[in-house]
Amino acid sequence: MFNVSFKNESCLGYGIIPVRRPSVPAPEEKIEQVEIPGRNGVLTISEGLYNPIIIPIEFNFMANPDCWGEIYRKAKRWLSGNGELWFSDDSEVFYKVMYCKITTTARTSKKIGAFTAEFTCDPYTYYKDGKREIPIEQVIYNPGAPCEPIYRITGEGLCMLTVNGNEFVANVGQEIVIDSNRQISYKNDGTMLNTDVTGDYRALWLKSGENMLSVTAGFAVNITPEWRDL
Repeated sequence: MFNVSFKNESCLGYGIIPVRRPSVPAPEEKIEQVEIPGRNGVLTISEGLYNPIIIPIEFNFMANPDCWGEIYRKAKRWLSGNGELWFSDDSEVFYKVMYCKITTTARTSKKIGAFTAEFTCDPYTYYKDGKREIPIEQVIYNPGAPCEPIYRITGEGLCMLTVNGNEFVANVGQEIVIDSNRQISYKNDGTMLNTDVTGDYRALWLKSGENMLSVTAGFAVNITPEWRDL
């Protein structure tokens, strides 16, 4: 049976079932169109950025009349906020949900209910394998679209991390986590360390294909690559 998981919980645990497998839209690139006097057509400007995608999923459920409302209220609480969206028939990839909301609701009988949840997602499809932390290597091959990894450095003192010739310096006190997507640095206990780093977080992104990396001797670096594709 096809089912979906959101925030690490399956819809089946709430007694609700998808009516059908949703169609996932292709991401739409953000393109600026500029009209130039005396020139046919328009000039297009793209920075390689994409709009969020919206994945609507229809659910229904059956319940005794005296607990219909309880099931629906629990489903509403679950289908809110952000988290990861997984489909049971494509379990190697997931979507990062920015927020979710219920858009339509119908009680078709005393026992049967139906509603649609809209998941507004990051435009990329993320790979399960990209959530695994691995030791850094001199050459890392990115099989998909450019990605925004998380780096964890352990050691003591000033450490220079170089990615494709771009330098990023961190003052490491035992450990520092550098999140190139959220562009923040911190300890695993939540202590913020943004003032202990120097450089452009975007320079730590991995391009498609081969990437060259190096690190100051005496430091250990692990990377959670966040592999993804459009």
